[in-house]
Amino acid sequence: MPTKDVFSWNVMLSAYSKMGDTGNLRATFDKMPARDSISYNMTITGLVGSGCCVSGLGLFVRMQREGFEPTEYTYVSALNACSKLLDLRRGKQVHGRIVTSNCRGNVFVSSALMDMYAKCGQVDQARWLFDRLTNKNVQCCIVEFNDFGVLEKWTKYTISSVVSVCAILASLVHGKVIHCKAIPNGIESDLLVSSAPIDMYSKCGETVDARKVFQVMPIRNVVSWNAMITGYAQNGQDQEALELYQNMLQEKLKPDNITLVGVLSACSRSGSVELGKEYFSSISELHGMKPTLDHYSCMINLLGRPGRMDEAVDLINSLPEEPSYLIWSTHLSVARVNGDIERAEMAAKHLSEFDPLETGPYIILSNMYASAGRWEKVALMRSLMKDKKIRKAPAYSWMEKVHLVHKFVSDDRTHSENEKIYRELHRLMKEIQKDGFVPDPHLALHDVGEDEKVKSISYHSEKLALAYGLISKPQDQMPIRILKNLRVCKDCHMFMKFVSKLLERRIILRDSNPFHHFVDGECSCKDYW
Repeated sequence: MPTKDVFSWNVMLSAYSKMGDTGNLRATFDKMPARDSISYNMTITGLVGSGCCVSGLGLFVRMQREGFEPTEYTYVSALNACSKLLDLRRGKQVHGRIVTSNCRGNVFVSSALMDMYAKCGQVDQARWLFDRLTNKNVQCCIVEFNDFGVLEKWTKYTISSVVSVCAILASLVHGKVIHCKAIPNGIESDLLVSSAPIDMYSKCGETVDARKVFQVMPIRNVVSWNAMITGYAQNGQDQEALELYQNMLQEKLKPDNITLVGVLSACSRSGSVELGKEYFSSISELHGMKPTLDHYSCMINLLGRPGRMDEAVDLINSLPEEPSYLIWSTHLSVARVNGDIERAEMAAKHLSEFDPLETGPYIILSNMYASAGRWEKVALMRSLMKDKKIRKAPAYSWMEKVHLVHKFVSDDRTHSENEKIYRELHRLMKEIQKDGFVPDPHLALHDVGEDEKVKSISYHSEKLALAYGLISKPQDQMPIRILKNLRVCKDCHMFMKFVSKLLERRIILRDSNPFHHFVDGECSCKDYW
């Protein structure tokens, strides 16, 4: 075209956005001689829809700095990004901006706000927003419930949405109730309704129930297969995931990008490097698709975790487009696993270019420096965070008991049954030390004496949650389910293994990475997380 106006450029942005081609989407956006609010909206929506949530939020901030007023579409995309990242802090910042805008009260923006708060564990805040809406539609009614009992209007979208919220919160009891509501409504066999419970049961650690739902589906599409394959991969059932993928191919169903992410994740968690390489090659050679950055991220994880860091770096250098936030974040993660401080520093430097205020890189580097005893570097990291006003998100764990959620932080003394919890924890510690458990003081993140280091890791939030679960259900043989917002530390992971063997009790821990099923002293992640 001899002449290109903003409309022409926006058409290209729209095309790349719909294709999920984030590389060309961002490159085209950056090349534009002039932009308007539509340019920003399309690019932000495309980035967030493809999982580049941090980049999308960065553009959201940049858009306002350049004088463009966000629209309802911009706010919805920004809130969706916060939902996917489970980033309550940024979600509240977007909410604050909405309050001062002309989008306040918009039903679509309000729905996205409720979704963000619910997915970040703030269900009361979501309900508070709902109660103040003057113009409610069916989309909003997904949070109109009384103890998850009667919804204002039951539709397949309502049931699917509420089950999805239960999946995020790992609320198995509520999820089962809502799933049962689909049966008298005659929509339990609907593809949308059936796929959501598969995801919900998987995210609650109940893959047997998920497979039952999958098996009875009269019709399955790629979404159904993806939910089951991914569910197996998340729960450490790698062979089951790969076998199901082969069944999918035998039924002549073409996999999509999400399918291959689940397959590569299963290979990564099982340490099957060569098999993972074969599946990665099949993306283009067998299925005629272009590998996405998500696939490359899986491969970097697959290569890096067993220590093949040189190959992981070579793969990053061979990328057909600029490495994304996800790529460098994965590289930082595997560098942390290997204790490779030099490469971790390199990854953190690139991540800070995407978002200088992101806490993750600073925290990971600080923890690595602490583990290596480089306390001067720890002090430097903390000083940088203080200067930039970056606050570390507190680690916390929670569990559900009789429709109530009990939340714990490290060294928590606020629970009503505090004395019983610590008494049980001390009992467990003594018993498993007889069996050979030794606390690892190297995981302490402060420059103190050995006794203080051991004490600082002995009362982590997941240990307190486990102790509470045991005193509240002492004779119950049902699994104890614990959720944690961050990654479980090695000491707590080993602690859970010993307790599961000591008490012959199944423990399910869902942290920010995979699921951990502790049974008879072993973990489903095979210590590979």
